[in-house]
Amino acid sequence: MKARAIVFPRPHQTEVQEIELPALGANEVRIRTEFSGVSQGTEIWALTDRRQEIQFPTIPGYQAVGYIETLGDNVARTSKYFEGQRVLFRTSRLPDGFPPTWMGTHISHATVTALNKFGAHGDGAPLPIPDSVDAAAASLAALPAVSLRGLEMLQVRIGDLVVVNGQGLIGQSSAQLARLRGATVVVADISAPRLELSRRAGADVTVNVREQSLGEVVRSLRPSGADVVIETTGRSDQFAPTVDLLRWEGQLLMQGWYPDPITFDFNITHGKKPTIAITCGFDEKNCAAILELLQHQKLPLGSLITHQVPVEQAPELYERMAQNDPEILGVVFDWRAV
Repeated sequence: MKARAIVFPRPHQTEVQEIELPALGANEVRIRTEFSGVSQGTEIWALTDRRQEIQFPTIPGYQAVGYIETLGDNVARTSKYFEGQRVLFRTSRLPDGFPPTWMGTHISHATVTALNKFGAHGDGAPLPIPDSVDAAAASLAALPAVSLRGLEMLQVRIGDLVVVNGQGLIGQSSAQLARLRGATVVVADISAPRLELSRRAGADVTVNVREQSLGEVVRSLRPSGADVVIETTGRSDQFAPTVDLLRWEGQLLMQGWYPDPITFDFNITHGKKPTIAITCGFDEKNCAAILELLQHQKLPLGSLITHQVPVEQAPELYERMAQNDPEILGVVFDWRAV
């Protein structure tokens, strides 16, 4: 069976290719993709050959929504899935010739494992999506799931002052989820368009760090410093400034992915006596929780989609994302016409 896919054939190059899908296994389902969402940070690091576990050629992406078209023999004997069911999937099995990857969702028809080798539902299997949930927004659900996993490592209380540094989708989601927990949220970025989206999504205070001192803003609100700082920029030089924002015994979450080593002044950090958490990835529980928030319209994820485009525009969009185009935030590829 033929499919269309976004392919990184080599570093710094994006193509839309026709590929031959692998035969469907007994524990797998075939999914026809409606929308696939982009994780700008991870996918651009992969495109620029800065994710050591990603080998070329590869199909990027780890969040997509589609309908189940075909059930493998073992899956058909269970009641977990059915043809026509809308699901969120986070990986797919690629054809021979592609190195193994944990991504692979920017594809028109995905081959996805639904049951583990013991015939049970395993982590990484597709997640059913209620019909009332907007499919385009759900195709970005893995990113707030990452944010939620990080917040679950912290104690965020009603009335806490939470600072979120960086307003990509992880930062935006972290800010929204912190507000749902009753925190007062300050967000910071260098991009005026992203900060405007943050304000519309409910951030209490927005700070353009090119125009204002984030430290002065934080201390005008809470002289002792922030209760929680969530760092999402992926820039190693942001560790020290975020520690400086914290109160005594505050909490710091390193929520970004940092390709460069992080060095810091131990004495200064030690003097704050902070709790420092480092998160990684997401799991089924987090994704399911985000889908529930979307179902009950408690997470305005759809408002962060700035580019919902046909898949053929992928090479142009990746080039712009690699150049850090500030106008681009939430990118969703539309596969319905493929």
